[in-house]
Amino acid sequence: METISKFIEIGNEATGNNVSYQEITDEQNYAIFDAMGVPRTTDGKFKKDSEAPFSSDGMVTFGQAIREGKMSLKTDDFEKLTGDQPLTVKYMFEHSDDFQIGARHSQDK
Repeated sequence: METISKFIEIGNEATGNNVSYQEITDEQNYAIFDAMGVPRTTDGKFKKDSEAPFSSDGMVTFGQAIREGKMSLKTDDFEKLTGDQPLTVKYMFEHSDDFQIGARHSQDK
């Protein structure tokens, strides 16, 4: 099963960084995002030039899904649907400039 710790390990190996991970509760996670001015839902107002241009509900529930093993099933569905091999986390770290979030907004126009 893939974990956030494994993700960090792959990232450190690919980038030469030495990032560590300390598990926190969901409420602590929400508090961090709240302090950054990140809205809990996409109905909230996004802070201009936020370093986290997304809603915290999405990030906290993503962490919950990882802990519950909902991301541990590996399939070949992507390859069947697209005909391409999926990118690895290692590849994405090695080419991180190609995978930046960019500007996001709370409402689509």
